[in-house]
Amino acid sequence: MRENPNHTQLIYELDRTKTDAWEELRSVEEEMTDEDRNVVWTNGGNTHSLKYPVYSERINKATNLLYTVGAITPIYNWRSNGLPNHSPSKELSVADAIRTATYIVRSERFGDGAIARAAEIGLLDSILHSLIKWYDE
Repeated sequence: MRENPNHTQLIYELDRTKTDAWEELRSVEEEMTDEDRNVVWTNGGNTHSLKYPVYSERINKATNLLYTVGAITPIYNWRSNGLPNHSPSKELSVADAIRTATYIVRSERFGDGAIARAAEIGLLDSILHSLIKWYDE
């Protein structure tokens, strides 16, 4: 089992040189709507299939950009370390934004809905806000 990386190690994973991606991420954060956050679930018309989330273009773009800027990182062992504690009234640190983004996006691969839940409860917004704030500093 890998150790939980410290804040500095996680922040080092972010790539400030990807300026276009950071600016796109900022646009996604600013343009995110309640419609984006209210993810639709469908079975694709097949009553014998399980439902799966259909993400908006903005949510998909945010997910891809999180990879591009380095916020989804292999150094955080999300399975062993889990989702960081987060209070909706408190801003995520940039390191916890990285941990949370990694946990949510990676866990989506093993079960649909992690990104949907994060979008619905405002956690995705918190991740984007913390990362953009760090980039602007």
